Amino acid sequence: MNILHIISSPASGGAEVYVKDLAKYLANQGHNVHVAFLSSATDTGRDIKYETSFLEDLETSGVQTYVIGNETRKKPWLGVLRVRAYIKENNIEVCHTHLAYGIVFSALSPVPVVYTHHNITQRWGKTTYKMFNLIVSEYVGISNICAIALSKYTGKNVNTIFNAVSLDKFEGYSRTRKLSGTDVINIAMVGALHPQKNYLNMFKALSLLNKETRDQIAVLIAGEGEKRYKHELLSYIKKYKLQNTVRFIGITNNIPQFLYDADLFVMSSDWEGLPIALTEAAISGLPCIVTDVGGCSEVIARSSNGIVVEPHDPQAIADTITKVIIDRSLIEKFSRNALDNAEQYSIKKAADLHISLYSSLIT
Repeated sequence: MNILHIISSPASGGAEVYVKDLAKYLANQGHNVHVAFLSSATDTGRDIKYETSFLEDLETSGVQTYVIGNETRKKPWLGVLRVRAYIKENNIEVCHTHLAYGIVFSALSPVPVVYTHHNITQRWGKTTYKMFNLIVSEYVGISNICAIALSKYTGKNVNTIFNAVSLDKFEGYSRTRKLSGTDVINIAMVGALHPQKNYLNMFKALSLLNKETRDQIAVLIAGEGEKRYKHELLSYIKKYKLQNTVRFIGITNNIPQFLYDADLFVMSSDWEGLPIALTEAAISGLPCIVTDVGGCSEVIARSSNGIVVEPHDPQAIADTITKVIIDRSLIEKFSRNALDNAEQYSIKKAADLHISLYSSLIT
C-alpha cells in the first residue's frame, strides 16, 4: 500500500514522534510510506540537529520524505497543488494528515483522506468542519475522550486509535522502580516549553512542599519551546529558590534513557490529546502523576500505574508527590503495573488498526 502522512515538521513533538514510529513500522511491513512536512526546522526555529536525526531515521527505514513548504501557510493554494502533484507522481493510495493544514492541502486529492486530531482542543468551529467533511473520508481520535470531542464538531463517526510507541526503542530501557526511604526521587517531565504543559503548575506545587520533602526530589525537564515562556519559568524558579530542585536539559535524542534514569513521571498540563511522553513513561515502567486532561486518565486507568489529579491544582500535585514519598511502596506497585500493561501501547496494534482503516477506504 502507498501511504502519505502529512505532519508539521521533523520536530520533537508527540504527534511527530508517533508518526515517525508508525511510518517506520509500516515500511518494515512492506508498505511504501511517505511523510510530508509542512515546514522544516529552520522555518519554525526548531532544533536542526534533531531534524537531521529525525530524517535520517526515516530514510534509513525506507520512508520517503518531502517538504511541502512553509510559504504554503500564507499561500494554501500552493500546498493544494503540491500535495495533489505528489500524490499523483508517487501513486499514493491514502493520504493521512495529522494537521488541519493538511486537510486544506488535500482539497483536490484524488485519493481518500484520513485526518487524525492529536489534541482535545479545537482550533476550528463546526462550520469549518462542515467544509472539512467534504474532504475527509475518515476521522481518527487518539483517545476515547478525543474521539468523542471531535465527533461533536464533525457530526460524523470518529475512529479511536490510541497513540502508541515502538517497543523496540525501550529494549534495555525498562525496569521496576524500587526505592529505599533515603533515595532521592528523580522526577522526569517531558514536553514542549509551552503554556499548554503548564510547568508553572508543577513549580507552584514544588513551592508548596516543605524543605524536607523538596530535598528528597530532583526534577528534570526534557523539551524545547518558547523562549519567553522559559524565561517566565526561570524567573519563578529563582524567586522561589527552586534552583537545586529543577533542571532543564533541553532536547534529548534518547528519551528511553532519560525515562529509564527516572523514578517518577509527572505531567501538569492544562490540555492534552493522549501524550506520547505519557505512553513512553508507562512502557518504561514509570509511575505517573498526571492532570485529568485529554486521554491522560485513560492511560492511568488502562495501566493502573499512577494517580490522576485535577488540572490547575498545585496543591493536589504537591499532596500526591508527598504521598508517594511517604509510601514508597506505591512507586514499586505502579511501576510493576506499568510494565505488566506495556504491550497495549505497541505500535503494531496502532499500525494494524490503521491498515484496516486504509483498506476499507480503497477496496
